[in-house]
Amino acid sequence: MARLFFNYYFSVTKYNLLFCIFFAIVRSLTTNLWADITEAIILFGTFGVLISFMAYKYFQSIEYCFYINAGLSIRYLQLKTFIINLAASSFILLIWSISYR
Repeated sequence: MARLFFNYYFSVTKYNLLFCIFFAIVRSLTTNLWADITEAIILFGTFGVLISFMAYKYFQSIEYCFYINAGLSIRYLQLKTFIINLAASSFILLIWSISYR
């Protein structure tokens, strides 16, 4: 079960990272780069996760049948992914703010 979950997690996180990097690049054209990295880290743990769920559902929706047949619900997958990304981004933001402030 854990292997299946992490397969889903890494697939969704790819979309999340792409979205956050794109956001940071676009924002850095007009504002401070360090502030944009902080915003991208916050975005990774919050709104970026929701965007990545929508992107995953749009591009790979047929794979949800595989996870459901394996006994993993969509709600379980998304909730656990959200919690892991929120915890990871909080930890990274804590380290970032300690080392650059």
